[in-house]
Amino acid sequence: MKLLSSIKRYNRIIANFFSLSLINGISYIIALFLVPYLLRILGEEKYGAYLFVYVIAQYLLLFGNYGFKFSTTRLISVNRDNIEKVNAIFNATIWTRFILTLVASSIGFLLVVLFMESSDVLMYLFALGMVFGDILIPSWLFQGMEQMKYMTIATVVSKLVFAALIFVFIKSPDQYVYVLLLHSLGYIASGVTSIYIAVRQFGVKLGLTTFAEIKEQLKEGWQIFISNIGIEVYRNSNVFLLGIFVGDAAAGIFGAVEKIMKAVQTLFNALPMAVYPYISRMFYNGVAADNVTVLKRLLKWASLVLLPLMLILAVCNPLVAAYLDLPVEIVKWVLLLMLPALFFGCLNYIAGIVGLVNLGASGTFQRNIWVAGISSVALMLATCQQYSYYAASLAWTWAETLLFVLCLLSLKRYKDFKIKP
Repeated sequence: MKLLSSIKRYNRIIANFFSLSLINGISYIIALFLVPYLLRILGEEKYGAYLFVYVIAQYLLLFGNYGFKFSTTRLISVNRDNIEKVNAIFNATIWTRFILTLVASSIGFLLVVLFMESSDVLMYLFALGMVFGDILIPSWLFQGMEQMKYMTIATVVSKLVFAALIFVFIKSPDQYVYVLLLHSLGYIASGVTSIYIAVRQFGVKLGLTTFAEIKEQLKEGWQIFISNIGIEVYRNSNVFLLGIFVGDAAAGIFGAVEKIMKAVQTLFNALPMAVYPYISRMFYNGVAADNVTVLKRLLKWASLVLLPLMLILAVCNPLVAAYLDLPVEIVKWVLLLMLPALFFGCLNYIAGIVGLVNLGASGTFQRNIWVAGISSVALMLATCQQYSYYAASLAWTWAETLLFVLCLLSLKRYKDFKIKP
């Protein structure tokens, strides 16, 4: 009876966990097929050129997402029984994202035209479909409502459309400029599906918003936005810096292994993403000392899962090299240097996002990220020309390890902090 009671109490978290696991599992499987396929068809240099512009698109997505993935999720979670409030939050977030994306993409276009080659300009224009299509994907609504099954549907549509188009149309190296166009078509398909689900299942209505509501959304997400910039500084800048200072081939090799590692990381992140809205409500009026105890338990269990996973990856790294059709010795050391980044990166999601953000310490988390990010970029700039992709792996590991230490120190400092309603 006690077991049945616990299952009933946490059935929504369990359902969300399986929905997110399915999303991440499908993403991982698709990555396992697409990365070696693209690397083989395009070659290291063209694949690296594609990744270079893809990273630029990720920065545009960063500006468009602002801090809504967590700030709006929390607002939806707290107000989900008030459909009028949810509808206001929904429209304010959509419009704010559109404005931010329009500004960022316009500035980006000017920079790309001035400083990059014509093929990169074309890829950038193709990538804009990703950026604007993502506006229509209200993952924060689905997560805040704790109905992640709908996010699963939207994500699966995007991934499968993109994968199918890649295998059908990308057949030669000179077609590398069209990969981002196919990315965009997947995002747009997912966006249309998401809006249909949001209107049909949750009763929200697309409409206008007010300047006051946009200002409130910007205020709510500001600290998380600054934190997200810091995260992107060290998570995406390595490919970018390799492309500039070493070459597209080095960026392609590192980027291929990194995509596999990040795909593994997304598999694990299903659990903290599933519990985030639940923890948001639980922490809202709680005592921080008790809440930190909950976080310690999450970190403990997460570590027990991650350690054997890292051991498996270390043992199987020759298989990764063979799968990517890259030199075994290079992949071995790149992957081994990345393993601590995978471990601490997963724990940082729990300690930072689930922990510090929900404890009202977004500013502290932001500072921690920027310290880790700036030091990582400095390390990368000092070593990348000499050590290439090995320097990139080490810089990523350094950033995640330092961030974890800083987050633990911050949690200890906030243990007597009480959340204000």
